[in-house]
Amino acid sequence: MSDQPRPNGAQSELRDWLGERQAGLHVTRTTITPGGHTLDWVPIESQTGEPIATPPPDGLPRASLADSARPTEYPGLDTGEAGPPGHVPILRPDVSKVRQLEDLRSKRGGLLVNPNRRNKEPTDPNPAGYFHASSSQSTTLYGCDAWLNVWDPAVDIPSSPGDDHSISQTWLQNYSKPKTQSLEGGLTVDKSLNGDAYNHLFTYYTTNGYTKDGDNIGGYNRLEKGWIQYHASIYPGIRINGSSVQGGTQLEIGIKYQLYQGNWWFGFNNNESGPWIWLGYYPASLYGGGLGNVVQWVAFGGEVYSALANPCSTTDQMGSGRHAADGWSHAAYQRNLHNQSNTGGTVVNFNGVSEVDTAASGCPANAYTIQTFMNSGSSWASYQYYGGPAS
Repeated sequence: MSDQPRPNGAQSELRDWLGERQAGLHVTRTTITPGGHTLDWVPIESQTGEPIATPPPDGLPRASLADSARPTEYPGLDTGEAGPPGHVPILRPDVSKVRQLEDLRSKRGGLLVNPNRRNKEPTDPNPAGYFHASSSQSTTLYGCDAWLNVWDPAVDIPSSPGDDHSISQTWLQNYSKPKTQSLEGGLTVDKSLNGDAYNHLFTYYTTNGYTKDGDNIGGYNRLEKGWIQYHASIYPGIRINGSSVQGGTQLEIGIKYQLYQGNWWFGFNNNESGPWIWLGYYPASLYGGGLGNVVQWVAFGGEVYSALANPCSTTDQMGSGRHAADGWSHAAYQRNLHNQSNTGGTVVNFNGVSEVDTAASGCPANAYTIQTFMNSGSSWASYQYYGGPAS
């Protein structure tokens, strides 16, 4: 949350936008989580004129991915009291912590992570300020999953307008339309979006190359229409409690996207031997084809955004802030990276090629690094370490 003043008219614009958003919900009860976040409870069927979809089957049993040399634990979640029967939670944004509406409705870094995409246009939004350390693969797929360790990266360093973020995530993209279509998800530290400096689970989608967010065209979580909430207590935007410890306990979560019966489902896991917890879905019809049918490119990694006039001056942390070479229990990692190779749910090891994007490479010193271990032969299969900017 920034101490910077709001631009003229921003307060009125934010108030009007929130009022219109809230008017479109069917709220029957409102609660506050232990972490201070407001949840509006709506009847599950009120979210759409279509029947609520059925989530994918879990696919258990699965082989254990545990590695005794790299033990992990699971963080807690900021869940509070249960809602009424038949209801689901929708996180209400705290606009008192936001300078301007654009801070909630902008995530353009996906235009940088694949510099070779074939549908680039001169009118693409400017992604200045974004840095990535990621690995990617051009292939045909229908979903992906991974396990991410949880850190508490510091952002807005040196002091910036307060709009910076640090993310551990996956990207799914399709380029068959004139505008890039994307689906993203993972963990984000973003004071403007979340109202605090903790990790939060997030989803994001764009149907129009990041040109504009809005109802049924793109946006974070359930800020705009598009996302259909399914789970009765865990939702996009929920706060993750706890962090990994340097040289000590590593906390991690699992994330999964799966295209199933015409919907893009988002799954969460905090128990490696347990089933995926399906939080909800984006109807594939939002994409009008394209990503609604198939993924053409997938990536995993970290993203940092700096709002500084000279983003190269940022020392915002990616992951733990430590470089990839510091490895286990020090750097951020993503492990057991999988692609879903068919519509039946079969997964194969991700086999990506690493890079840091052009924004990072264009700075005098590249602050963020990545090391990949594809098809490693270990229980972690395909995995990677990444982070920075600490030397």
